[in-house]
This record gives sequence, C-alpha cells and structure tokens, in this order.
Amino acid sequence: MHYFKFLFYEFILVSMLIIINYYLDGYLNPPFTKVDFIAGILTLSIFAIFFTLLSKLYKRFYTISSRNKILLSIPTFIIAGLITGIFMSHIFGVE
Repeated sequence: MHYFKFLFYEFILVSMLIIINYYLDGYLNPPFTKVDFIAGILTLSIFAIFFTLLSKLYKRFYTISSRNKILLSIPTFIIAGLITGIFMSHIFGVE
C-alpha cells in the first residue's frame, strides 16, 4: 500500500507539471516582453509551491529505497504523460 501511495502522489505531481508546462509554454517565447516575464514568475512560483509540497509529501516515503523510487517513477512518468495527453485531447480539444 505504501508503494501505491507513492505512485499516486507521483502521478498527480507529474500530471500537474505537464499541464502547467503545456499551458504556460506558449507565453515564454523570444522576444521577451512583460508578458513573458510575468509568465516566467508565475511558472517559477507554481514550481516552487509544487516542490515545497513535494518535500512535505515525500517525507513519509523515506522507507522506500532510492532505487525503487526511480524504478517506480519511470513508468509513472510515462503513464502520466499518456493519460494527460489523452485527457487534454479528448476533453479540452487541445491538438
């Protein structure tokens, strides 16, 4: 059950990061303007919140070895990318 909690948290985190990166990536293009600066600050603040949340959530997973975390994170990243892509293309009509 401990591994399933880890996989669930990892899945949610990776899915959120993919969605945030997808929507804010369109604003960060050269030439850099005020909109790019604001989008960059917004992106960095969201990532800071996520990494703070990540450190608090993962304190309970110190019993899982680093090797197992890496082995569990790789398929979770792939599955989160696939499910997020399918969800965004069918629900939101993003192509």
